[in-house]
Amino acid sequence: MSSGKDKKGFLSSLIPLLEASGCHGDVLYIQAENLAVNQDNTSTDIGRQSDNGVKLRVFDGERWHEQGVSGWNEVALRKAARTLGKVKKKKAKVKIDFATEPLAADYKALGKIDPATIPLREKIARVKELHSEFRCDKLVNARVYYDEMRETKIFVNRYRKLSQEISGCLVIFVGFVRSHDGDMRYHYKSYFDHGWERTKITKKALKEIVSFAEKVKAATKLTPGKYTCLLTPGMTGLLAHESFGHGMEADTIYKGRAKAAEWMGKRIASSKVSIADGPLMPGTHGFFFFDDEGYAATKTQMVKKGVVHLPITDAYNAARISVPRSSNGRAESFDRKVFARMTNTYFEAGNEKKDAMLKKIKDGLILHEASGGMEDPKGWGIQIQGVIAERVVKGKPTGELYYEIGMTGYLPTLLKNILGVSEEFEIPGTGRCGKGHHDWVRVAEGGPWLLVKDVVLS
Repeated sequence: MSSGKDKKGFLSSLIPLLEASGCHGDVLYIQAENLAVNQDNTSTDIGRQSDNGVKLRVFDGERWHEQGVSGWNEVALRKAARTLGKVKKKKAKVKIDFATEPLAADYKALGKIDPATIPLREKIARVKELHSEFRCDKLVNARVYYDEMRETKIFVNRYRKLSQEISGCLVIFVGFVRSHDGDMRYHYKSYFDHGWERTKITKKALKEIVSFAEKVKAATKLTPGKYTCLLTPGMTGLLAHESFGHGMEADTIYKGRAKAAEWMGKRIASSKVSIADGPLMPGTHGFFFFDDEGYAATKTQMVKKGVVHLPITDAYNAARISVPRSSNGRAESFDRKVFARMTNTYFEAGNEKKDAMLKKIKDGLILHEASGGMEDPKGWGIQIQGVIAERVVKGKPTGELYYEIGMTGYLPTLLKNILGVSEEFEIPGTGRCGKGHHDWVRVAEGGPWLLVKDVVLS
């Protein structure tokens, strides 16, 4: 197979064929590889996945025309380029920012120790070792998930010749416990970075996971109501992603399916609150150097000091709703369309201390984590499930946990109820986000600790 340099040169040779009738053309090559090693108390599971292909597109002034070619087949690629090159140019209805500033660059984020240099047998042995250190009598079952990804992309158009190679090592520990009522419960912790060095997890960290799982075992049900709560960075990020981020996607706004359109330029929270999205944060799951339309990674300020500011966009929908383009044009694979998608979505850090905010709670809760959430762009309703909460009395955590809580409410109300934003900041989220139930891309979320009054829990 051709080298990266040869591929970039060949793909560049397709641009004149794509633009033969005067349309704008671009090409995106994607190669995605994944290795999974999962270990629990009874078995070891190993899986591999690999997919690669090329997306070719032309824009005729009104809409995109595209074809996907699986694998690397230069004959098929030339044929597809010639076919698309016959598309006739039309009078432009929208003026698209095609990233016309000339740029040629090759980027890499492979960590300190490139995981590709580690033999498979060593990876399996390390997962087994971590499982042995994690497993104990206090857990009904202990699971260790190792998920390694490697993503190579090449983008070319008339102005740009870009490549990026990004690796990632995700390690997840899940401790299962059985409650006094016989229910199976769990607690998990995930770790991510670009290199193999991420598999170094301290025994102290593993003991803390087990210790918290024991508390989950004894957790009780919460009395429904409104509570003053301190949200951990994981909960803060889930709120940013599910309850706000989806509603700020440009295509959703254009289709009239997002309440965010009514709030542009309006105050939704105090000046303490800012929410952003941006891929250029090394060591995060949503990291990349350029999006799938060749646009260099940028930060998008969705809420700026309490005011709804800008949505996240792909090139086409940025033009359709007349807002600046952001680096959020992303496709699940070479044969799927580009949409406006989140990357790393987060509340920005404030200037208060977490411990100082905690001391302000006379009788309330710390919201530690949740099992998931559901977007509601049209209504901006908060729908977060599986929350684990810890009671706080007179500014001190009591260790008393509540399990499987639902968090609901109206997003603008909750944002206005934010009383404090910590300077401590973390992006712990490591997941994949779908456009509804399809088109999955890797993302992350997080932020500071948030102190919020009147949080609706049940």
